[in-house]
Amino acid sequence: MQEWLKDLAKEMTVDNLPESYQDIAQIIGIEATLQLSEYLGGSRFYFRKIDGLLMDKRDERIRAEFTGFNHIELARRYGLTETRIRDILQRKTRLTQCSLFRDGDED
Repeated sequence: MQEWLKDLAKEMTVDNLPESYQDIAQIIGIEATLQLSEYLGGSRFYFRKIDGLLMDKRDERIRAEFTGFNHIELARRYGLTETRIRDILQRKTRLTQCSLFRDGDED
């Protein structure tokens, strides 16, 4: 970030920013908001929700923590139904089986 912009950031308040930036500045701070604006300014940037990435990581953890008998415990820990836990575990099995068959078909 340019030095003059850092100095300016110190003099600004959230209210000095355009309304669309105010919520962001309250979360990450004025200087970081200005850095983000400097980096992304003028581009069309879609800030996607991270839910999908988090769910993939959660599902990974569920598979790693699965002992073969702890469906209910995992369901409670992650706020899911036992059926959903089973779906997550089965999905991994199907993906692994598909890749095994796919590898064999390529010979």
